[in-house]
Amino acid sequence: MERKEKLEVAIVGLGVGEQHLIGFKKSSFIKNIYVFDKNKQKAIEIKNKYKNIILCNDINEIYKNPKIKVVSIASYDQYHYEQICNSLENDKHVFCEKPICQNEKQLQKIESLLKKKKKLKMTTNTILRTSKRFMEIKNKIKEGFFGDIYYLEMDYNYGRLKKITNGWRGKVKNYSVVLGGGIHLIDLLIWFLNAKPKKISVFGNNFCTRNSINNLNDQVTALIQLTSKVIVKLSCNFGCVYPHFHRMMIYGTRGTFEQSFNNEMVILKKGESHRALKLKEKYQKTNKGALIKNFIEGVIYDRALIVPQKDMLDAMKFCLKINNNII
Repeated sequence: MERKEKLEVAIVGLGVGEQHLIGFKKSSFIKNIYVFDKNKQKAIEIKNKYKNIILCNDINEIYKNPKIKVVSIASYDQYHYEQICNSLENDKHVFCEKPICQNEKQLQKIESLLKKKKKLKMTTNTILRTSKRFMEIKNKIKEGFFGDIYYLEMDYNYGRLKKITNGWRGKVKNYSVVLGGGIHLIDLLIWFLNAKPKKISVFGNNFCTRNSINNLNDQVTALIQLTSKVIVKLSCNFGCVYPHFHRMMIYGTRGTFEQSFNNEMVILKKGESHRALKLKEKYQKTNKGALIKNFIEGVIYDRALIVPQKDMLDAMKFCLKINNNII
């Protein structure tokens, strides 16, 4: 493998961004790491916690520094769009937490910049693709293990209501639980089935947050028909009394996959009876820095990204269509 010049990277936002930092520090391809957070005390704490960290007092220091080739964005959702545009316009590769923006106009601007800056790499941190469980399911679908897939149920159960009522999410006007959580499952759907939406019916309510100051649908359920005629039920349930969990049912003509809180199995038919099989890989929490190694190698060696730019954009378009159809 040809040795390339080491990269200098900047991390914006040091909540989840600390996990980005850990991922970058593990790489032998990274020279310097710059950090910025609006909370100055948080930035100082991170600088003191890790070695060889360069503190930026103003985010514009990142954009204007020609040495910085990569910007890793982990700020609050409402800031992603502006920070992505400034990074791309200043010829920086971008690794960004989801969602990359909040509406179609913003998405069109990002897409336009990426077409203009074709040499720049950009991906989003939809990390479920790195789960060994979901890799196993992806391979089984590809091999035809389940037969023809015709129906899926995908539930993003957030189960952490205080992060909305008492956190930054509740302060964002019309915060979207689809963009904030459901996008992870939409990304899996695209990855599993190359899914494209044809018809969408969506319902939302706010039973869990209606007595708080928030003005958002904390529960959104979409019934989707794909262009392949496959039917999908997607639920984004942020107020549920339930652990943070990705519940999933995949129905095929030869078998069914079930992943629920107390049950995980594949069901196959044998004659007139059924048999249940356990999957090889366990459902486990995914490391939030799991995509960074692939992203760095994508930048340095022009390798394919685990979450390609096209899939990132398609997942955003899919989610925005769901938002636009909420009744």
